[in-house]
Amino acid sequence: MQMRFVFILTFGLTINSWGQTPENKCDCPSNKYAGSDPEITFHLTNGKEITLCGYAETKDNEKLYSEFVLAECGQDKVIDFWDALTVCRIKTNKDTLIIEELKNLPTGDNFAFKPTVWRNEKLYFKLNEIQRESGVNRRIKRYSQKEIKSVLKEVEAMSGKLTYDNMDLVYKLFMAAISGDNTARKYLTDKTRFGTLDGAFAEDYKELIAMLKSW
Repeated sequence: MQMRFVFILTFGLTINSWGQTPENKCDCPSNKYAGSDPEITFHLTNGKEITLCGYAETKDNEKLYSEFVLAECGQDKVIDFWDALTVCRIKTNKDTLIIEELKNLPTGDNFAFKPTVWRNEKLYFKLNEIQRESGVNRRIKRYSQKEIKSVLKEVEAMSGKLTYDNMDLVYKLFMAAISGDNTARKYLTDKTRFGTLDGAFAEDYKELIAMLKSW
């Protein structure tokens, strides 16, 4: 069973000071979300620097970040906080910082679950003020008609209600719904098709419905 993207830290608070020296170290301002020691500082081509304080893990040779703050170097307040349920890949493109929020979704071959960019956010500067643009990743994989029919057939063949044990199928219904299939959307939003929604089942379902509404 594949559920929400689980971000597990396998190490302690190790500082990764890429491009930093004790003389130019950029600490995060004091805040209630994370410490002040930087995990990494991103250098933009316009000379601006944005530092990240929080948790990081290397998965498949790339850095992923969770429960972190971002701050412009030299400023006395953070830009924002990303919580422990949010997993991000972060990169730069010239004068822009790009934050890709990942979700574990069945977007691989044969409905395999894989980390998938769900939302993009861009941070850049205009007249020395930080600007933010964000939106859902509209380039996410869409299911083919054959894949959609396979998902619907699986749902319709069930003799009972959808439960937490069927969460993989619920995620596939979600992907079929955002691929434009109205029947999949109807099945996903019809709570009479589901067993008791509580605990982790309720949390995952609520998150999917919120994602569907934002689509």
